[in-house]
Amino acid sequence: MTEETQNIPQSENQDNPITTWKLVKWMIYLFPFLVFYIYNSLHTTKAIKKKDELSKQLKELHSERISLESEITQSSKQSEIAEKLKETGLKELSDPPIKIVREKKD
Repeated sequence: MTEETQNIPQSENQDNPITTWKLVKWMIYLFPFLVFYIYNSLHTTKAIKKKDELSKQLKELHSERISLESEITQSSKQSEIAEKLKETGLKELSDPPIKIVREKKD
């Protein structure tokens, strides 16, 4: 084995540590970018999931608002109010109201 190492030229023997050092430098430069890339992709995925959840919640609230509005509209009709007031003894006016006019004193 000593003959093999002696037969290898000196320049090849020195290139190997330099190549390793270059590789280490590249890894040192690439590692922060790799960590940032992973963080960014996970953060983006989390944000998209949250957006989808909020979108579903918004649709549910929108449909609930529409149903509540229709209930309020239905219950505020004159016929519905008259039915509810029959139980209390109040009746719906059959004649229109009369305007009372007061004479002016000069």
